[in-house]
Amino acid sequence: MKRIVTVALMALMTWAATAQPRFDLPHGLYDEASLTVGITPQGADSEIRYTTDGSEPTAQSTLYTEPLLLTSTTLLRAVEVKNGSVVSPVTTATYIFVNSVLNQPNNPEGYPAKWGKYSQITGTAVADYEMDPEMTGDSELRPKIIEGLWQLPILSLVSDKENFFSRVNDEEKGGIYIYTGPPVGDATGHGWTRPASIELFGGPQRHDLTIDCGMRLHGGHGRLAEKNPKHSFRLVFKDEYGPDKLEYPLFGEDEPQVFKQLVLRCHFGNSWQHWMEGNRQEAQYTRDVWARRMQRKMGHTSVNALYVHLFLNGMYWGLYNIAERVDGQFGKDHLGGKKSDIDVIKIEEDGGNHIEAAEGTLDAWEEMLETAADAADAQSYAKLDTLLDIDAFIDYMLINQYAGNTDWDHHNWYALRRRGQDSQGFRFLCWDTEIIFENVDENLSAGSKHKGAPTTIFQGLLKNNDFAARYRARAKELLADDGLLGETSVVEVWDSLYNTISTAIYDESARWGDYRRDVHQYAYGAGKLYTVDKYYMRERNRLLTEYFPYRSKKVLTQILAYVLEPTAIGATLKDNVQYSMFNVQYSKDKWYTLQGIEVKQPTKGIYIRNGKKVFVK
Repeated sequence: MKRIVTVALMALMTWAATAQPRFDLPHGLYDEASLTVGITPQGADSEIRYTTDGSEPTAQSTLYTEPLLLTSTTLLRAVEVKNGSVVSPVTTATYIFVNSVLNQPNNPEGYPAKWGKYSQITGTAVADYEMDPEMTGDSELRPKIIEGLWQLPILSLVSDKENFFSRVNDEEKGGIYIYTGPPVGDATGHGWTRPASIELFGGPQRHDLTIDCGMRLHGGHGRLAEKNPKHSFRLVFKDEYGPDKLEYPLFGEDEPQVFKQLVLRCHFGNSWQHWMEGNRQEAQYTRDVWARRMQRKMGHTSVNALYVHLFLNGMYWGLYNIAERVDGQFGKDHLGGKKSDIDVIKIEEDGGNHIEAAEGTLDAWEEMLETAADAADAQSYAKLDTLLDIDAFIDYMLINQYAGNTDWDHHNWYALRRRGQDSQGFRFLCWDTEIIFENVDENLSAGSKHKGAPTTIFQGLLKNNDFAARYRARAKELLADDGLLGETSVVEVWDSLYNTISTAIYDESARWGDYRRDVHQYAYGAGKLYTVDKYYMRERNRLLTEYFPYRSKKVLTQILAYVLEPTAIGATLKDNVQYSMFNVQYSKDKWYTLQGIEVKQPTKGIYIRNGKKVFVK
């Protein structure tokens, strides 16, 4: 019985003022042996010229004379031509055949055998295109791989192959998969953007979208060819590539529907293609999205995500998630106001460690940092309420502390605010939270000392007793058995994500599970053939039996030992707590703050005196 993605006929791009060719069969995933596609011009006296390799058709491309018989995955692109000139926008449709995916070779015609140069080691990346035949030929795995293709929407990214893989070192013509713009070594390629067509179709949501845009690589060390062959992309909607924005309910009718940029996240940390064996062993592909969903579950602003199968010029490229790009449009949609009202603060993502304003200015940010550092003063703390959403900040810290996020906060965070009298202050967003849930005993309650980073702000706020009490009370609430960071709630979100990709991960495994064994054995020994049943499920079981059942209580214990509850004047608080982390030599009978600073006349607050914590009313 024929099985196709049932979608409406492909909508014309709304930005185009002129007619363009129409295909009589919609883009989609097909398990047929062959398809026949007819093309109809919309302009009078037009002829149709087309291509099938992803390149943009011209007046010299193949002339359409009769319906086309397709027997394998085809990138069909067509234009209308009059008097030797193209008179229409390009119509693009991707027809993906299941058998083509299963038999995807390692030497596709016209594609290079090597990609970009390595940045921190010598050599050039060996290209990898194939679906591992050891998996696709396995009688037990093959049906799961097929079923997995149908579980998620498909995002097809189509462009002239030279835009991906040209070896010409040129800002306008170089391939973005060859010159990746890494943050270390030769940064050639950074910011290079190329025209593309994207199509989103199928999945449980029955997506149906086609639009032109710009594409570029995204990320930091994930751009390094030796560390990660499966790069992330950013989609840019600008007039020079097509519409100046995407208007589409990508994440559902109740979520923002206008986008200036989107990020196609490849899942770099804790993935099967990662350069480190420990990361590969812990692959789950749901950690980052878990943090964002948990932030949303707590009622706070967070970045939406949509899991997709990405196809690059008809070749299966793996499991990705589409994420909102945190920019002015994102701030407007989630915080209100105008795009020009939004400040977006981040750590420069391409290898630097300086804080920058991606949108707006740093003025309010610097004021907030200064005020938070002086939070022990009651007036400063009161002022902070206009500069920082304190409740959201506490929950943000607790999410990262619970998760044991060790790849943070020297990078991997955003903060944004809406300016004006309706501002609720800066809100921090979970982002790139991939290195989490590793050590059940991980202790991040004390924070770090990265200048301007969230945990440095947190340390400043802990000088204020009201904040400390507020944070402590919220920790007890969230980390309780029935709290949002209790086992039941955490696993509920975790399992919802697993159920979203439970069969799709078989396709990811077939695409990248053999890379570190068969293609590039880099760092910490040779890789293995990473299969779902052997490796993914082992890590999933570890988390369900050894991490989630114990983590909440461990984190709460850590927090309560670090942030102590005041009692009365002179009362000893948790005498057994050690303060060596401050590296201070305490003199007898003198008063010190929790940060080890001597004070002559203590005011209301918690202090250290004679090696003990005391509270002064």
